[in-house]
Amino acid sequence: MQKAKRTKKAKTFMYGIEITKPWSKEMYAHNERTEEHLKDQILTAFQKTYISGTIQELKLRDIAHVICGCMFGEGFSIDDIKERTIKEIVNMPLYLLHENMYYLHHKEYVKTQAMGLIGFASDPYLVPYWEVK
Repeated sequence: MQKAKRTKKAKTFMYGIEITKPWSKEMYAHNERTEEHLKDQILTAFQKTYISGTIQELKLRDIAHVICGCMFGEGFSIDDIKERTIKEIVNMPLYLLHENMYYLHHKEYVKTQAMGLIGFASDPYLVPYWEVK
């Protein structure tokens, strides 16, 4: 009886970086660079709701809800919401950043990005927030 030959698993690449388990230094470096960019995009979208002179309260509350994971009722001032949301954006872990970018992109608060984070599953129900090539 002959043994079946094992075939090597094909290497997977994303943005020119080989996807490995455990994660490689290149994967961590890519995610760190991308994390800064994505947080910047979210912060810019959030700031546009109150910097333009008139406060777009519904939009501000909607973005805050996505970022913070809770609704802000009438007892919260706009300054309270801004402070809490900015703090959450700065301290957001990668997995949550990845998820939030899907929803913010879906709601058209952020534009399609050139690159996404590596090592996180994509949401099969939403359009990716990065350019698929």
